[in-house]
Amino acid sequence: MNKIQSTSKYRLASLAVAVLTLVASQAQAQVAKPYFEFKKPKAVLSSLDVSVGDITPASQVFNASGAYVMGFEGISQYDLTALGKNAIPPDTIGAVGANQYMTTTNGVYGVYDKFTGVRTSRVTDTAFWAAAGQVGASGDSRVMYNSTANRWIAMSFGANVKDLQIAVSDTSDALGSWKSTKFEGYAGMGFGGTADYPTLALDRNAVYIGTNNFAPATAGGANSFRGTTLNVIPLNSLFSAAPSTENMTRFFTPYDGAPGAINADRGFAIQGVNSNKAGSSGKVLATSLFNADTMTYKVNGLLPNSATAASLSASVGIGEKGFESPSDAHQPSVAIAANRNIVAAGDERTSSSIYEANGRIYMVKTVDPTVNGVADESRIRYTVLDANTNAILDQGDIGQAGYDYYQGSIAVNDAGQVVIGYNRSGLDALTGKISFMGQSFSTGVDGHLISKSGELLLKESLTDDYHNGSVFGQASVGRQRWGDYSSVSVDPTDSSKFYLIGEFAREYNNDAGGHPGGSGGSRWGTWVAVIDANVAAVPEPSTWLMLVCGMSAVGFVANRRRRNEGSAS
Repeated sequence: MNKIQSTSKYRLASLAVAVLTLVASQAQAQVAKPYFEFKKPKAVLSSLDVSVGDITPASQVFNASGAYVMGFEGISQYDLTALGKNAIPPDTIGAVGANQYMTTTNGVYGVYDKFTGVRTSRVTDTAFWAAAGQVGASGDSRVMYNSTANRWIAMSFGANVKDLQIAVSDTSDALGSWKSTKFEGYAGMGFGGTADYPTLALDRNAVYIGTNNFAPATAGGANSFRGTTLNVIPLNSLFSAAPSTENMTRFFTPYDGAPGAINADRGFAIQGVNSNKAGSSGKVLATSLFNADTMTYKVNGLLPNSATAASLSASVGIGEKGFESPSDAHQPSVAIAANRNIVAAGDERTSSSIYEANGRIYMVKTVDPTVNGVADESRIRYTVLDANTNAILDQGDIGQAGYDYYQGSIAVNDAGQVVIGYNRSGLDALTGKISFMGQSFSTGVDGHLISKSGELLLKESLTDDYHNGSVFGQASVGRQRWGDYSSVSVDPTDSSKFYLIGEFAREYNNDAGGHPGGSGGSRWGTWVAVIDANVAAVPEPSTWLMLVCGMSAVGFVANRRRRNEGSAS
């Protein structure tokens, strides 16, 4: 067993960090990577930061031609405060269905017409879950659309963060009725547990929810990492007339430092592999607890009606290229130098969904690829695996010098077309604002990704100085949480269309930002963009004619220079 390199710059997080030692035997120990942060409770802003008044969603964008088809604003922090909520970060997730786009954030959910971007619903998370039959919600929501069943599935913390609740729509209409069920994710050590960072995936046999488990060892103590759980629920148990966790199986991997506590590296932030093909089921990927690698294993013995006979295979590392955990991302922040390197880019966990298509598995994560280097810049690492052998077919890092790339997400259709979305920022005063970016690829016969659209600017932040939790003109206060994730989904009615959602920084909550009497704090927003994977790159520089619509249509021409991101495999 190898220890993680002592020169690695994995940082301690501000909320809670568990630097634990796993003893695999009495004779030899393996040291786990510093665990990055306990993410609950979410940072809830004080009354000083309450926004003033409601807002109209930011303008919609329609392209006359080009790969970037449409863009519109999702839920923003202003929406939260208008409904009596306020939290950072948003935990940005969304999915496209037959006719709608649904997005969930910490505090408020939204539904939109997928063809026009017009918002048709905005409700608090507690109101949504109450209508589905549950009392309360505490964030970390995720939503997906099951294109086989033509129904939605959503997941969230319960009112108590030890519990997880799942809702399934009765029809393809997100505005219709939903039914729900709840189960205990992690009870803890007798002093309250948290089933943190729940993930969500589904295939033809099961729904997969992975959690990172935290609990204090004593009353009043700090939360420490206690291991992980992979919850496997038969698909038919949830997508039935009354959703339930009947015939569910749970694989708990403890982590308490005791001799022999863990005999396998099951990783953390466990992600099931999404697949809509019969015969492809039970595949799991997770970032290694101990090394700069990704672990893969499989849930065997699954049936659509039962997971009670399921078992886990041995976990094996894929052998990816070396990396370090990314540091905070840069932004221009010319006025306040202290705010130029504060945006939390996250860590190397696989935060977004993983997909299988045509015998290949596609995933992304955020890394600093300059091991022991000085560049101090994050990149989006994509990996394509052979779904049968787990051999790496392609691996590359999206990015360029002078910028940080982070909070990536990916999706692939049956034709092997791939779209990756992510945030980018840097110190450059002209192009360094936090921006939501995306690009499309095709998959070669050898499994290598071939850039098709080039880098597309989907939404640029409205300020170069995001520092939520403090006011305009002041240095940042506390850790500047960003993300914690984004998502890309394939349109079930037109598989060439990919819907992306990510975070951007809105205007300040002050007079200059159009909010007289506001507190002056920064505000986050979310942006939904549609990319047509059939449209190839145009000669550089590319000129797009965009029709920008608010309550009425306003046209303008936006020139953006396409940046091809070369990435070695």
